Amino acid sequence: MAVRATRRSRAVQAQQPDLGLQSIAAAAVRVADKHGAAGFTMRAVAEELGVTAMALYHHVSDKSGLVALLVDAAIAERPLPPPTGVWRDDLWAVAQWMRQTAVDHPAIGKLRQTYRVWTPSIFPMTERWLSLWQQSGLPLERAVTAAVTSSLAITGMVQEELVYQEMDWPVDDKHLALLPNARLVFTAQRDSAADFELAVRALCDGLHARLLLP
Repeated sequence: MAVRATRRSRAVQAQQPDLGLQSIAAAAVRVADKHGAAGFTMRAVAEELGVTAMALYHHVSDKSGLVALLVDAAIAERPLPPPTGVWRDDLWAVAQWMRQTAVDHPAIGKLRQTYRVWTPSIFPMTERWLSLWQQSGLPLERAVTAAVTSSLAITGMVQEELVYQEMDWPVDDKHLALLPNARLVFTAQRDSAADFELAVRALCDGLHARLLLP
């Protein structure tokens, strides 16, 4: 009986496709894009691959490990922009890269925050970001301050933009009839990419000017 059970187990394993971290990561990206953060589960990724959920645990220890693969795969899709030597333009280019990566895969930011995932693929962007602030002429300590505060602000802007994209705006709300300024804000047609560039460039210019003060 034990021999038959072993043979049956081997037969089931033989029917399942070979798994590698790259194929698991690609499937994780597809599931996150299709089902969002709420629908991102080990079972959903396993079904996307045509295997059992248990088969994934031979490659990733838990869901946090799966999210880490997902983050790495998304970052690898879009290499960091090459530097031009103009620190302001290069800061903007990296900020644009951050936004586009988030827009391409909206669920990843939520999953990364939920599971508090840090992977080595994140570090080159951090290294570049601080290096650019050092190129601005700020002393090291103030360059670190500028790098941290600007990164937090830009990440927050991107995440709020993604939230707004999913919201139903109260364009016909009766309360707005008495609030013309609020109505203008809620009903105005905006170019989100242009607004993002304006905010990022103003933020970086303002931080730089402020941190140059004695």
